[in-house]
Amino acid sequence: MEKLKLKNTALVVLFLTSYLPLFGLLVLRQIKQNRDFLNFKGLSKDAITVFFSKFGLSIFLISISIYGLFGLYLLMKNLKRKINNGEIVKILEVENKNSEAIGYISTYIVPFIFQDTNDVFDLISIILVLIIIFLIYIKSNMIAINPILNINHSLFQIEYSVNGKKRKGLLITELDEIDENQELKINQISKNIFYG
Repeated sequence: MEKLKLKNTALVVLFLTSYLPLFGLLVLRQIKQNRDFLNFKGLSKDAITVFFSKFGLSIFLISISIYGLFGLYLLMKNLKRKINNGEIVKILEVENKNSEAIGYISTYIVPFIFQDTNDVFDLISIILVLIIIFLIYIKSNMIAINPILNINHSLFQIEYSVNGKKRKGLLITELDEIDENQELKINQISKNIFYG
């Protein structure tokens, strides 16, 4: 089996898309807080300054969200194309982990939605916490826990047999169900994380 190593760009894309619900809520919150400034008064220097001061975060979050979604599309297309480099394994035990995405949302996203998007200190605290979470995220198996990825894919904890050896890992797949004793072609994309 040829191991596919996720590049830093792919890790950033997975991280960004895991926070799309938060980004969407922050954009809506900023628009709601600053709706009085949503009127066109021409293209003067003052108007542009006010627009970016009141909606700059929204523009930034929308931009990185588009980048993340496009990157996720390319990543999944690439993983699907390279699945033929994987190896066939026999599933011994399987546990559905799709519910982890709900826990992820409630633990890592919900606390941020009550932050004031007009307060610089709140924005700095959000950015600092997201940086710390990102550093933990890329060094752990959290990259597989992604609410956006779970829309079209499922996450399973599997124990499998290959060449008579038992191993465990997380499997990202388009399949809704996996049965024990089923044979699957999987490809390793990170430590103990597979696509199949």
